[in-house]
Amino acid sequence: MTLWVEGATGKAGRRVVAALAAAGVPVRAASRHPGAPAGAVTPVRFDWYDETTWAPALGDADAVFLKGLDSDADAAAIMARFVGSAPAVRHVVFMSAAGVDAAPDHAPRRAVELAVQNSGKRWTILRPNWFLQNFDEDEWVFAKALREDNDLYAGSGDSRVSFTDTRDLADAAVTVLTEDGHDGRGYTLTGPEAVTFGEVAEVLAKVSGRPIRHLDATPEQHRAHFARSGRPDAWVDHMLDLFELVRAGVSAPVTDDFERLTGKPPRTLAAYAEEMWRG
Repeated sequence: MTLWVEGATGKAGRRVVAALAAAGVPVRAASRHPGAPAGAVTPVRFDWYDETTWAPALGDADAVFLKGLDSDADAAAIMARFVGSAPAVRHVVFMSAAGVDAAPDHAPRRAVELAVQNSGKRWTILRPNWFLQNFDEDEWVFAKALREDNDLYAGSGDSRVSFTDTRDLADAAVTVLTEDGHDGRGYTLTGPEAVTFGEVAEVLAKVSGRPIRHLDATPEQHRAHFARSGRPDAWVDHMLDLFELVRAGVSAPVTDDFERLTGKPPRTLAAYAEEMWRG
């Protein structure tokens, strides 16, 4: 068995690669800027917008872990084209997001899910909630403002989120990629509790010893904040849509899917904060 992981240098993908390698599974680690081979990991160049990279990157992989494109209007069509171009691939594991299964079929991320489900391949969908690692790794979501101004910039009110640790997503991915019984299934991966962004700020402040505060931004303030990233308007719109879902309560439910998959309890906000924010 050879597995192929897209986004292998990102905050989720690199942990999936590491978890698979630790389990002794050969991995083709796909990204636009691959590094050097290490052990069972073979880095390969892959670009969604350069179809000449697709087949060489896949090689002999028979199962794939995909994240896809977050804010491209053609994301579903590109996904369908990619999966259809991979005759050797038998199993597709797609990382979507919590709540997407309840979205209308025309919603961008739901449309990508349906492209995977209708591909003719065996499929499994993992739907993690917001990642805890966004607070220290994702510059323009939370990390930059937290690092420079001690501001947790989140237009969320008192809405709650059952944050997921990326390592839990990786452990779940190993399970569904290497074990039978997960075809045609979707799993929503959450942490063990739902907390407000204000409560997150309190935990990070206490552990770090810094005056971190939650800024409950208006949509207009949020748009201006995200626009400073220099990223495309489609990404800014995507982020605003995500916060709209948070305010609607979509990110609040807690599930036991991770524990049922792995036999382990999910990691907690407190444990993440102690590890990454201890002053």
